[in-house]
Amino acid sequence: MLRRKKRGAPGESGCAGFYKRGESDMKRRTASILLAGMLVAGTWTPLQAGVFGTATTLRPGHFALGLEPSFAFSPAEFLLYLHGGVGLTRAIDLDLKLGFGSYTYFGADVEFVLLPDRAGTPGISWVAGAHGTSHLGFDSSLILSNRFKTFSLYGALDADFEVLQNDADRTTEVLVPLYFDLGVAIPLSRQVEFLLEGNIGITSPANSGLSGGVMFYF
Repeated sequence: MLRRKKRGAPGESGCAGFYKRGESDMKRRTASILLAGMLVAGTWTPLQAGVFGTATTLRPGHFALGLEPSFAFSPAEFLLYLHGGVGLTRAIDLDLKLGFGSYTYFGADVEFVLLPDRAGTPGISWVAGAHGTSHLGFDSSLILSNRFKTFSLYGALDADFEVLQNDADRTTEVLVPLYFDLGVAIPLSRQVEFLLEGNIGITSPANSGLSGGVMFYF
């Protein structure tokens, strides 16, 4: 139960009362700064965007559009991602992401094929980009995938670099949540592919989640 603070005790000088009030205000300001710092650095958790794809790129001049509902487990969050991609060269493509839900997300990534995914040989690609929510972030992923007769399996080591500004004490902090992504891509036709992906948080404040959706190729 909260109790009303007593005024200066009888016989206490005005200066002493003023000093105690000033000390109390200082404690409240210090507590506010510490609380703000904990909110930024301690309880902030990102919703994993994942890689949502194999270690392959679009052919030059070809396009892709996708829809991906994504769920995070702890804390419970939801985002609906819209994907758009275009092939730039035979081994490089550009992917744009726009997410709505628990917050708004925008990101852009460039994917580079390091080793083509061929029969009997897994493919490897590297993805680098940037994203924005309430703050600026950068991401880097290494994807390994293997194509089978009716589906492809892929895994990725996915790192985000989140640049957080603490307005309370005007400091900047960089957090690096690291994830392991594991997914399956199943072609439904020449133009449509279904994907299901799990995201496992490895380092704090990475959270784990699950996503699935479809990609349309043109």
